[in-house]
Amino acid sequence: MIKRLLDRLIFSGLLIACLQIPMLADHYLQYLSGFYDATTQQVNAYKDNARLHGFDSPESMISVLLKEKSSIVRVDAEQKQLVLQQHKMLEQAITTLSTGHIVEKAFFMFNPIRTDELQRVLIHFKLGIPLGIENIVICIVLALGLNASLYLPFILFRRKKKAPITLTSGT
Repeated sequence: MIKRLLDRLIFSGLLIACLQIPMLADHYLQYLSGFYDATTQQVNAYKDNARLHGFDSPESMISVLLKEKSSIVRVDAEQKQLVLQQHKMLEQAITTLSTGHIVEKAFFMFNPIRTDELQRVLIHFKLGIPLGIENIVICIVLALGLNASLYLPFILFRRKKKAPITLTSGT
């Protein structure tokens, strides 16, 4: 009886945790969208500046600026280069979080590289239940799979323990 109660409690906890993944992904997407909008404005300004000065792209303008003798110009070019790289990474992240599968979203969010971002997102995160049937079904299946994988070692250990030992004679 205690074993069944413990199993149900663990499954319930896993289900509640899994149901938070779609909610957290939406919250994370909103966080990144604001950051993306700000970097898009910067990138557009770089594009306008590059066109104004006869360059094909911001990247070509930055490559010229990196070769300048003045250290302040080079440092500014490096900062612009970082903003362009960040903008590309944000585009990929937004694509993953808006069109990706729940497992892709989870791998993206819980990647150790993004620990700082995740902590900033979690500051304002509130628990909830997703409204999409697909997300709920996937979360139930995921919770069942995690629950089964947690108990699998115990089940295998118990079966090995109960297996009869047969002795064969060497004659």
